[in-house]
Amino acid sequence: MVEPGRETEYTESDVIEVFRDREDYAEPLTASEVAEEIGCSRRTALNRLHDLQEETDVTSKKAGGRSRVWWIPVLMDE
Repeated sequence: MVEPGRETEYTESDVIEVFRDREDYAEPLTASEVAEEIGCSRRTALNRLHDLQEETDVTSKKAGGRSRVWWIPVLMDE
């Protein structure tokens, strides 16, 4: 018998891949869009995004109401 609980662990690397595998690398995403792409709950995606914001270049800003968008800044050549 399978024990109840999480069967799949979603890592920060899974979230980074969502940003890197897009046509428009600079387009910000919502936590719901990230969750849909990797197949996890919005809360799980949001937790990973918060972790990434503390540890990497992933950044976010409020986009009205309680909405927040997330992205990895694109550095332009000078």
